[in-house]
Amino acid sequence: MVQKSEKDEHAAPHQKTPIIKTPPPLTPESAVAPIGRLSAARAAVQRFLATELGAQEVRITKIVPVDRGSEGWSAEAEILVPNLEVKMLGLPLTQEVLEREHYTLELDADLTVWSYENVRPEDG
Repeated sequence: MVQKSEKDEHAAPHQKTPIIKTPPPLTPESAVAPIGRLSAARAAVQRFLATELGAQEVRITKIVPVDRGSEGWSAEAEILVPNLEVKMLGLPLTQEVLEREHYTLELDADLTVWSYENVRPEDG
């Protein structure tokens, strides 16, 4: 038979050392994470297409830096916009009808869109 003192010793739960997660120390690079130029250009393209053309969805298919006296960007995007013909009919719809359009855009060094064009993909 096990005596009471031995029983209490075996029944005592094991205590675990608490785990405290501390963040890594801040370095000058991680203290202020600047938005990269590519990310800023992508955001400018998405913002322009959404606000100016009413794009519901934007998928950037190509974005490259260009040098025309000053740095700039060239981008291609595929967007979904409301179908204006269906909208003009004024039919009661349960879902909005969207159509796919392709655009090319040129941005200057300040990420201002200075040209854009609706391009039709070749029917293949």
